[in-house]
Amino acid sequence: MSLTSAISNALSGLGATSLGAEIVSSNLSNASNAAYAKREVSLVSNLNGGVQVTGIQRHRDAAVQASLNAQSAQAAAAEVRTHALAAVDAAVGTVGDSGSLTTALDDMQSTLISAAAQPESDVRLNQVLYAAEDLAARFNAIGDAIQAERLSADHAVARDVETVNEVLSQIEKLNKQIISTKENGRGAATLSDQRDQAIATLSELIPVRTLERDNGSVALVSRGGQVLLDGKAVTLEFTPVQGMDEAMTLDSGALSGILIVGGDGDDISNRLIGGQIAATLQVRDSLMPQASNELAAERQSMLDATAFDGAGLFTEGDGVLSVREQLSADPWRLRDGFTPTSPGYVANAGFLDTLAAGTESISDSLGNYVSKQSAQLFRAEMSETSANARYTALQEAAASEGVDSDAELQSLLMIEKLYTANARVISVVDEMMDTLMRMT
Repeated sequence: MSLTSAISNALSGLGATSLGAEIVSSNLSNASNAAYAKREVSLVSNLNGGVQVTGIQRHRDAAVQASLNAQSAQAAAAEVRTHALAAVDAAVGTVGDSGSLTTALDDMQSTLISAAAQPESDVRLNQVLYAAEDLAARFNAIGDAIQAERLSADHAVARDVETVNEVLSQIEKLNKQIISTKENGRGAATLSDQRDQAIATLSELIPVRTLERDNGSVALVSRGGQVLLDGKAVTLEFTPVQGMDEAMTLDSGALSGILIVGGDGDDISNRLIGGQIAATLQVRDSLMPQASNELAAERQSMLDATAFDGAGLFTEGDGVLSVREQLSADPWRLRDGFTPTSPGYVANAGFLDTLAAGTESISDSLGNYVSKQSAQLFRAEMSETSANARYTALQEAAASEGVDSDAELQSLLMIEKLYTANARVISVVDEMMDTLMRMT
């Protein structure tokens, strides 16, 4: 009986070391796979001797993974804000740069001064109008850029919501597969890896807290308290628009919020805080509307500063600035005003000096506006850089919890020795049994 037990014990050792070699090979082959959690064979001693495999242990630091997911969301949100502000800043331009808003204003001031010095020159009067048209076009380009970013954000939310629904459905299926696999006594490490990766993808869009359930499944709750999955996943709904203008807002009903299909109809956007979707909605509903309001204030200042003879150099409608048609038809009105029916004394600068002084009065204000846009972008870029640095640091921390190739190779050497030792036990016992058989 003792020789039979020795063979049984050695066979259990061979089985355990064979499985150990399989796990080590899996660890090594996935050493560079960030989504892979290191595996380790769990063993206990049998009461009658030998060893028993109780399962495959999966090593994953839940706290590090949660921090990594949260930081991934912050980095993604920072990138969204920076991209939007960069688009507006590019349209505004930098003080002193060719094509910037301040340069367009300086050019118009120069043409006004030149025209005031020689008011009889039709060429110089037309140059004022050309410069004014360029300045108006610059204002309008900034407004277009702002609304384009709002529209782009609206469409981005629609795409992200589709992704969220797909990922939530995937996690729900993985939950069911993990439950079934564990109930059948099989390991679910690979399925758990896939689920962790799906949760990481979701967290970039909507940061979530992961709640472990006793059956091996997880529930997911947003940082704002919205349950996204607990047994069954919710389905989100969002309706994008085809065009965007300043008047379109969430409060007016012209823009969509995020709803739960089959829910109570409430907008849950304010519960999906901290990630890419929240930042994209912020661009659409807050960041860009603020930029639009700031632009509108400067546009109104321009209208006020260039008003003369009861009208003005520019007109504005629906946020679009344009040179007054009367001036385009009769450039001499820049000098003589809108009241006369025919040109007056051509050597009189008339309203040209008024216009030059008016544009000079808003030069500082417009310069401050341009500088403010650059400062906002700079702060956003610094925030993004900081978020990316923290994310990289957490990635390195998570990687340190992963597969250590050197340690795995040492384990493989130990497994080889143990396998050889167990095989030797079987060989020796077999010889001993042969000896007994010959004696009988």
